[in-house]
Amino acid sequence: MNPAIYGLVLAGGRSSRMGRDKGLIVYNDKPQREYIADLLRKFCAQVYVSCKTREYIPAELNPLPDQFELESPLNGILSAFRKNDTVAWLTVPVDMPYVDEAALACLLNHRDTNKMATCFVDSDGKHPEPLLALWEARAAAPLKKYYESGGISPREFLKQQNILLLQPPDKRIYQNINTPDELNDFLNKS
Repeated sequence: MNPAIYGLVLAGGRSSRMGRDKGLIVYNDKPQREYIADLLRKFCAQVYVSCKTREYIPAELNPLPDQFELESPLNGILSAFRKNDTVAWLTVPVDMPYVDEAALACLLNHRDTNKMATCFVDSDGKHPEPLLALWEARAAAPLKKYYESGGISPREFLKQQNILLLQPPDKRIYQNINTPDELNDFLNKS
């Protein structure tokens, strides 16, 4: 039987380039962290929002504070596996406004539980996109070992593993918004 799937909104970054919390930016009629959490609830048994500290996330969004001394999205993924290493984690970054049901369904429909992860190739078409991915429970122990040996990049970890790489259903999902200029450009095109 396949392990259950939990969802994780990756929202634990400092948003230093944006100058404000990217999870609170409204793209789809609600703050992005809520929008992504609602998307994940359609597919996942439980959904959490990664964060630096619990006080910044409302309790109804199931805040999952970072558990490691690490400035990387890897912190959120490791913290999720620390919470429960018997489930797969479907991760979605909070700064990708074009992620939708079709993208998540694509990952889930192609899921291969014999792999460490199912993910899309990155926008260059060469490497895994590690933050919009389905991380299998089998990745928990090797990922922790990778971190303990000094690794901090989820992409570099996945490049060393047996993973399933997919083409995205819509290449717009790669667009992420990290600065006020990128946000203004995005809003002006919408």
